Amino acid sequence: MTTSPATRNQTALVHDAGLDEGGALVRATATVIDGPDLGLAFPLGEAPVTIGKSRRCDIVLTDPAVSKSHLRLRLEGSAVRLEDLKSTNGTFVGQTRIIESLVQPGSVVTIGRTRIHLKTEEQPMLLAPSTADHFGELFGHSVAMRQLFAVLERVAPKDINVLIDGETGTGKELAARAIHDRSGRKRGPMVVLDCSAVAPELVESQLFGHRRGAFTGAMQDRQGVFESSKGGTLFLDELDSLPLDLQPKLLRVIETREVVRLGEFEPRPVDVRLVAACGRSPEDSVGRGELRRDLYFRLAVVRISMPRLADRLDDLGLLVEKLFERIGPNSILVEEGPALDRLRQHPWQGNVRELRNVLERALLMAPPGATSLDMLPLRLSPVMGNGAATAAPARPTFDAHLPYKEAKAQAVDAFEREYLRAALARSGANLSRTARDVGLTRHHLRKLLRNHRLIAGADEQ
Repeated sequence: MTTSPATRNQTALVHDAGLDEGGALVRATATVIDGPDLGLAFPLGEAPVTIGKSRRCDIVLTDPAVSKSHLRLRLEGSAVRLEDLKSTNGTFVGQTRIIESLVQPGSVVTIGRTRIHLKTEEQPMLLAPSTADHFGELFGHSVAMRQLFAVLERVAPKDINVLIDGETGTGKELAARAIHDRSGRKRGPMVVLDCSAVAPELVESQLFGHRRGAFTGAMQDRQGVFESSKGGTLFLDELDSLPLDLQPKLLRVIETREVVRLGEFEPRPVDVRLVAACGRSPEDSVGRGELRRDLYFRLAVVRISMPRLADRLDDLGLLVEKLFERIGPNSILVEEGPALDRLRQHPWQGNVRELRNVLERALLMAPPGATSLDMLPLRLSPVMGNGAATAAPARPTFDAHLPYKEAKAQAVDAFEREYLRAALARSGANLSRTARDVGLTRHHLRKLLRNHRLIAGADEQ
């Protein structure tokens, strides 16, 4: 699942898998993700497509465990009509054998040794920006945030899986809570599990629960998060930190809506909406083998990317006001001036979380009687010094465990991004002026800016 960097930066990214009440044409594709014909992809439309070993079929597979005429697929609205053609080995979605059924895009169909992923085409929905300046505890009046709010407003009432990605501090958990609070499950619990904060040997128990005596230290029966979030929403944060050997078990629970506690054999039904989050690009995690492709497809029915603070600096004034309301006296006046100018020039690698830390330190060290932001000692480095704002020491942006060629590419990519961001800031985000300053053609510059998701704030003059 890929999308152009430019689109990811300009919109709250949502891969639509069934939100078609606006009447837009929904297309779909089927891709073989496992089996002898791995990589084979074909479109689905209103005309039925037959699949099997026979050359008379529309799609011919080489899997010997597939029947001559095994399966028929046809697009119906935003769903796919699946019909088994009296095959020998059957057609399965998860553990369920299908005779005929409507299945949603994102489902994985198993026939013989072949697994087929059904999905809508990769075209992000470009929704008109919301008129609101907040959604739940997320605030902003920039175009990027109002487009995000428009997506959340449309997605929240739908009882479908959501995958959120974004840098640390961009508000992924706030988005998940807002989705829950605007959903039909708002009266049920919202349970959060940070997959990166649980010891690997305990993750399975946290997810699925256990029976007394199932392992050393299991002194009593215990529910997992799937059971404890019954009727509500389960938010799995840092999903890409989940051990690989547990990911197939998680996928099975998602597909069957049943969970088996450790030490037990009988499945228990679960009724939960799943929202997951990744701190890094999920496509990159799939490419590195840290996240199973089929699990990613199953969760990303709707995919949302959270904008970075550096990409929505127009929101700084509003965010400072709202943060002051939460962490200190709201009598601090926030208006245009040197303090806001300094905040806009900071890279904000920690996003809104880092901004909150800066404001908390400023309030702690504020002189008596301070009434405005310009009177606060804003220290933009975590190191407390003599009051001067200093940049945090640069750290190499690469993974030392990677092969040399990949690590070098990662470092060059980070250099390009920061260099271009600084050049844009100097020119007031004017593309022509930036191109002249850095010695590139406008065409080449625009290509680089799109690659690094920096184009949205650039002036096309």
